[in-house]
Amino acid sequence: MAAYIRARIERGTLEPGDKLPPTKNLQQQFNLSDNAVYRAVAILKAEGLVTSQQGRGVFVADRPALIAGEKRIKGIVQPGEVINHKSSERVQAPEWVAQHIGEGEVVNRVRTITRGDTVLQASQSWVHTDIAAVVPEIDEPQACDPTWQAVYTERSGKKVTVASKTVDARITTADDKAALGLTEDAPVVVMRSIYVSEDRVIGVGEGVYAPGRQVALA
Repeated sequence: MAAYIRARIERGTLEPGDKLPPTKNLQQQFNLSDNAVYRAVAILKAEGLVTSQQGRGVFVADRPALIAGEKRIKGIVQPGEVINHKSSERVQAPEWVAQHIGEGEVVNRVRTITRGDTVLQASQSWVHTDIAAVVPEIDEPQACDPTWQAVYTERSGKKVTVASKTVDARITTADDKAALGLTEDAPVVVMRSIYVSEDRVIGVGEGVYAPGRQVALA
Protein backbone atom coordinates (compact mmCIF):
# COMPACT_ATOMS: atom_id res chain seq x y z
CA MET A 1 0.00 0.00 0.00
CA ALA A 2 2.74 2.45 0.97
CA ALA A 3 4.68 1.69 -2.22
CA TYR A 4 1.56 2.15 -4.37
CA ILE A 5 0.64 5.52 -2.84
CA ARG A 6 4.28 6.66 -2.92
CA ALA A 7 4.48 5.86 -6.64
CA ARG A 8 1.25 7.77 -7.37
CA ILE A 9 2.59 10.81 -5.51
CA GLU A 10 5.90 10.63 -7.39
CA ARG A 11 4.06 10.36 -10.74
CA GLY A 12 1.80 13.27 -9.84
CA THR A 13 -1.48 11.34 -10.05
CA LEU A 14 -1.89 12.17 -6.37
CA GLU A 15 -1.19 15.87 -5.88
CA PRO A 16 -0.54 18.04 -2.80
CA GLY A 17 -3.79 18.52 -0.91
CA ASP A 18 -5.47 15.36 -2.28
CA LYS A 19 -7.16 13.30 0.42
CA LEU A 20 -6.41 9.59 0.79
CA PRO A 21 -9.39 7.21 0.92
CA PRO A 22 -10.79 6.33 4.39
CA THR A 23 -9.14 3.49 6.32
CA LYS A 24 -11.99 1.06 5.54
CA ASN A 25 -11.63 1.69 1.82
CA LEU A 26 -7.88 1.12 1.99
CA GLN A 27 -8.42 -2.10 3.96
CA GLN A 28 -10.70 -3.41 1.23
CA GLN A 29 -8.53 -2.19 -1.66
CA PHE A 30 -5.32 -3.77 -0.34
CA ASN A 31 -6.84 -6.59 1.73
CA LEU A 32 -5.17 -5.32 4.90
CA SER A 33 -6.06 -5.09 8.56
CA ASP A 34 -6.68 -1.66 10.03
CA ASN A 35 -3.35 -1.89 11.92
CA ALA A 36 -1.51 -2.59 8.65
CA VAL A 37 -3.14 0.46 7.04
CA TYR A 38 -2.11 2.61 10.02
CA ARG A 39 1.48 1.35 9.72
CA ALA A 40 1.57 2.12 5.98
CA VAL A 41 0.26 5.64 6.60
CA ALA A 42 2.86 6.08 9.36
CA ILE A 43 5.61 5.15 6.86
CA LEU A 44 4.33 7.73 4.38
CA LYS A 45 4.18 10.36 7.13
CA ALA A 46 7.77 9.62 8.18
CA GLU A 47 8.84 10.12 4.56
CA GLY A 48 7.10 13.50 4.49
CA LEU A 49 4.70 12.42 1.75
CA VAL A 50 1.43 12.75 3.68
CA THR A 51 0.10 14.64 6.67
CA SER A 52 -2.92 13.98 8.88
CA GLN A 53 -5.48 16.56 9.94
CA GLN A 54 -7.45 15.64 13.04
CA GLY A 55 -11.06 14.96 12.21
CA ARG A 56 -10.50 15.43 8.47
CA GLY A 57 -8.25 12.60 7.31
CA VAL A 58 -4.89 12.07 5.63
CA PHE A 59 -3.72 14.35 2.81
CA VAL A 60 -0.83 14.42 0.35
CA ALA A 61 1.78 16.81 1.70
CA ASP A 62 3.06 19.87 -0.07
CA ARG A 63 6.27 19.31 -2.07
CA PRO A 64 7.80 22.76 -2.38
CA ALA A 65 10.04 23.30 -5.37
CA LEU A 66 13.54 24.30 -4.45
CA ILE A 67 13.96 27.95 -5.43
CA ALA A 68 17.34 28.18 -7.11
CA GLY A 69 19.32 30.18 -9.62
CA GLU A 70 17.91 33.46 -10.90
CA LYS A 71 14.53 32.69 -9.30
CA ARG A 72 16.15 32.92 -5.87
CA ILE A 73 17.23 36.51 -6.50
CA LYS A 74 13.57 37.44 -7.04
CA GLY A 75 12.48 35.91 -3.73
CA ILE A 76 13.25 32.95 -1.48
CA VAL A 77 9.78 31.97 -0.28
CA GLN A 78 6.80 30.13 -1.72
CA PRO A 79 3.19 31.30 -1.21
CA GLY A 80 2.16 30.82 2.42
CA GLU A 81 5.74 30.90 3.72
CA VAL A 82 7.21 33.56 6.03
CA ILE A 83 10.81 34.79 6.45
CA ASN A 84 11.89 35.07 10.09
CA HIS A 85 15.06 37.15 10.09
CA LYS A 86 17.23 36.16 13.06
CA SER A 87 20.37 38.27 12.81
CA SER A 88 22.75 40.32 10.67
CA GLU A 89 26.28 40.72 11.95
CA ARG A 90 29.76 41.30 10.62
CA VAL A 91 31.99 38.25 10.98
CA GLN A 92 35.17 36.87 9.52
CA ALA A 93 34.33 34.82 6.43
CA PRO A 94 34.27 31.06 7.15
CA GLU A 95 36.87 29.11 5.19
CA TRP A 96 34.48 27.81 2.51
CA VAL A 97 32.97 31.28 2.08
CA ALA A 98 36.42 32.90 1.85
CA GLN A 99 37.28 30.57 -1.03
CA HIS A 100 34.64 32.36 -3.08
CA ILE A 101 34.31 35.87 -1.68
CA GLY A 102 37.81 36.40 -0.27
CA GLU A 103 39.16 36.56 3.24
CA GLY A 104 38.13 39.23 5.69
CA GLU A 105 34.93 40.66 7.09
CA VAL A 106 31.52 39.85 5.61
CA VAL A 107 27.91 40.45 6.65
CA ASN A 108 26.34 37.20 7.85
CA ARG A 109 22.54 37.18 7.54
CA VAL A 110 20.68 34.36 9.31
CA ARG A 111 17.00 33.52 8.90
CA THR A 112 14.46 30.72 8.89
CA ILE A 113 11.50 30.17 6.60
CA THR A 114 8.31 28.85 8.15
CA ARG A 115 4.82 27.82 7.16
CA GLY A 116 2.61 28.16 10.23
CA ASP A 117 4.53 26.68 13.15
CA THR A 118 6.71 24.47 10.94
CA VAL A 119 10.31 25.45 10.16
CA LEU A 120 10.90 24.52 6.52
CA GLN A 121 14.36 25.92 5.93
CA ALA A 122 17.32 27.48 7.73
CA SER A 123 19.02 29.97 5.44
CA GLN A 124 22.20 32.04 5.65
CA SER A 125 24.00 34.44 3.37
CA TRP A 126 27.46 35.98 3.58
CA VAL A 127 27.62 39.32 1.78
CA HIS A 128 30.65 41.45 0.89
CA THR A 129 30.74 44.51 3.16
CA ASP A 130 31.00 46.81 0.09
CA ILE A 131 27.36 46.03 -0.65
CA ALA A 132 26.30 47.82 2.55
CA ALA A 133 27.18 51.14 0.90
CA VAL A 134 24.33 50.52 -1.55
CA VAL A 135 22.06 48.32 0.58
CA PRO A 136 22.59 49.44 4.21
CA GLU A 137 19.65 47.22 5.21
CA ILE A 138 21.92 44.17 5.08
CA ASP A 139 23.43 45.30 8.39
CA GLU A 140 19.99 45.41 10.00
CA PRO A 141 18.13 42.39 11.47
CA GLN A 142 15.38 42.60 8.88
CA ALA A 143 14.50 41.10 5.53
CA CYS A 144 15.24 42.96 2.29
CA ASP A 145 12.29 43.20 -0.10
CA PRO A 146 12.41 40.92 -2.00
CA THR A 147 16.13 40.08 -1.54
CA TRP A 148 19.36 42.04 -1.01
CA GLN A 149 20.49 40.98 -4.51
CA ALA A 150 17.39 42.48 -6.14
CA VAL A 151 17.68 45.69 -4.11
CA TYR A 152 21.37 46.03 -5.04
CA THR A 153 20.56 45.61 -8.74
CA GLU A 154 17.78 48.20 -8.60
CA ARG A 155 19.85 50.83 -6.78
CA SER A 156 23.24 50.32 -8.41
CA GLY A 157 22.14 49.38 -11.91
CA LYS A 158 24.57 46.45 -11.71
CA LYS A 159 22.94 43.09 -12.37
CA VAL A 160 23.46 40.25 -9.91
CA THR A 161 23.59 36.75 -11.36
CA VAL A 162 24.08 33.26 -9.96
CA ALA A 163 27.51 32.03 -11.03
CA SER A 164 26.89 28.54 -9.70
CA LYS A 165 24.63 26.53 -7.46
CA THR A 166 25.10 23.14 -5.84
CA VAL A 167 22.63 20.80 -4.19
CA ASP A 168 23.93 18.21 -1.76
CA ALA A 169 22.96 16.31 1.38
CA ARG A 170 24.54 16.03 4.80
CA ILE A 171 23.81 14.98 8.35
CA THR A 172 22.63 17.90 10.46
CA THR A 173 25.19 19.99 12.29
CA ALA A 174 24.55 21.45 15.74
CA ASP A 175 23.64 24.78 14.09
CA ASP A 176 21.23 23.00 11.71
CA LYS A 177 19.46 21.27 14.58
CA ALA A 178 19.12 24.48 16.57
CA ALA A 179 17.76 26.42 13.58
CA LEU A 180 15.33 23.71 12.47
CA GLY A 181 14.20 22.78 16.00
CA LEU A 182 15.57 19.22 15.86
CA THR A 183 16.76 17.09 18.76
CA GLU A 184 18.44 14.28 16.80
CA ASP A 185 20.77 14.00 13.82
CA ALA A 186 19.01 13.64 10.48
CA PRO A 187 19.84 13.91 6.75
CA VAL A 188 19.06 17.29 5.19
CA VAL A 189 19.17 18.77 1.70
CA VAL A 190 21.61 21.68 1.34
CA MET A 191 21.72 24.22 -1.48
CA ARG A 192 24.57 26.70 -1.95
CA SER A 193 24.59 29.60 -4.43
CA ILE A 194 27.35 31.98 -5.52
CA TYR A 195 26.25 35.54 -6.44
CA VAL A 196 28.28 37.63 -8.89
CA SER A 197 28.08 41.22 -10.13
CA GLU A 198 30.43 42.53 -12.82
CA ASP A 199 32.63 39.42 -12.63
CA ARG A 200 33.09 39.78 -8.86
CA VAL A 201 31.64 37.49 -6.20
CA ILE A 202 29.62 39.68 -3.86
CA GLY A 203 27.87 37.04 -1.79
CA VAL A 204 27.21 33.37 -1.16
CA GLY A 205 24.13 31.69 0.28
CA GLU A 206 23.22 28.41 1.90
CA GLY A 207 19.76 26.94 2.46
CA VAL A 208 19.23 23.85 4.65
CA TYR A 209 15.89 22.13 4.12
CA ALA A 210 14.18 20.39 7.04
CA PRO A 211 14.21 16.55 7.07
CA GLY A 212 10.97 14.81 6.25
CA ARG A 213 10.06 17.51 3.71
CA GLN A 214 9.95 16.23 0.15
CA VAL A 215 11.69 18.85 -2.00
CA ALA A 216 11.24 18.90 -5.76
CA LEU A 217 14.68 19.59 -7.24
CA ALA A 218 13.40 21.39 -10.33
